Amino acid sequence: MPKVAIAGGSSPTLGASILAALNTHKWTPVILSRQTNNPKPSPPGIETRYVDYTSHTSLVAALKDIDTVLSVVLIPGPETITYQLNLLNAAIEAGCRRFAPSEFAMCERAQAQVDLLQPKNIVWEAVKAKVEEGLIDAARFPCGMFMNYLAIGIGGEQEKVARAGFAEGAFLVHLDAEPAYVVVPVRADGSAPSLTLTDIRDVGRFVAAALEMEEWGGRELGMAGDTLGFEELIRLCERYTGKKVEVRRVTLQQLEDRLKEIPDGDMLKRMDCQIAMACARDGSVVPGVLNEVCNVQPVKVEEFLRKYWR
Repeated sequence: MPKVAIAGGSSPTLGASILAALNTHKWTPVILSRQTNNPKPSPPGIETRYVDYTSHTSLVAALKDIDTVLSVVLIPGPETITYQLNLLNAAIEAGCRRFAPSEFAMCERAQAQVDLLQPKNIVWEAVKAKVEEGLIDAARFPCGMFMNYLAIGIGGEQEKVARAGFAEGAFLVHLDAEPAYVVVPVRADGSAPSLTLTDIRDVGRFVAAALEMEEWGGRELGMAGDTLGFEELIRLCERYTGKKVEVRRVTLQQLEDRLKEIPDGDMLKRMDCQIAMACARDGSVVPGVLNEVCNVQPVKVEEFLRKYWR
C-alpha cells in the first residue's frame, strides 16, 4: 500500500478529516509532526514521524518511503514559506511522486488580494516551477469558505460535532449574534455574489479521492461542497435556525475605506476585510474540478443546516 505523509496531520480539523477519509482508501497515512516537548499522541494504528521543518536532513529521512506529501500545516508568519519550501525540496530529494502545499482556501486569483494569504501563492509559484522542471507532480486544493462557520451559535455538543474541530470565530455569517446577521459584500452594480462553502469533513474526502488520480498536473484541483448566492444562504439560515436574519450590505468602496482604518499590524482584521473585498469581486467561488472527476457527494448547505440546527 502506498504511503501518504500528512504534514500537520495531528491537527483536529483538516488533518483529522483527511485521516478519517483515508480509512476507506488503499493508502497508508503517516503523520509528520513538529518536534515538541509535549507531542500529541498518535491516533491508533497510525505512525507519526517527528521532524524539524528547518532541517533538510530531518525531512528527507522522514519522507524516504513516501509516495505523496500533503501539507496542512498552519504556521503564521514568514516561516510558513520557508517550512513549506523545505518540505517541497525534501520531497523531491526523497523521491516522492507528488506534493500538495497547504492551501484549502480561495483560488489563486482571489488569494492574491489578501495580504495574509500571499505566502500561499508564493509557495505555489515555487511548486509549479518544480513541476515544470519535471521534478515532481503537484496540485493545490482550494475549497472556499468552510461550511462549518454555519455551526457557530448552535451551542452544546451539537455545535462541537458540527464544527468538526473548527475553532475560529464567525465571519460574514453571524448566527450567534443577537440579532443574527449576515454581512453581504455587494458587487459594484449592487448585486450580491455567490460563494462556495465546503464542510471540513468533505475536504478530507475530496483530497483522499484525489490520491486515486494518476496525475495532478501542477494545477488547481478545486472542490465545492455547495455554491449558492447570499440570498439563498440567508433564506436557508432563517428556515433552519428559526431566527430572523438581518442583512447588512456593504459595498466595495465601504470595505476599501474600512481597510484604510485598520492598522497594518492587525493582520486578522485586514484579512477579514480583504476576503470580503475579494468576495465582492466574485472571488469567493471555487470551480468544482474534483466534483467532476471524483466520486464524492458533498454535504450541501441546506443539508448541513437541517442536520445540525434542527
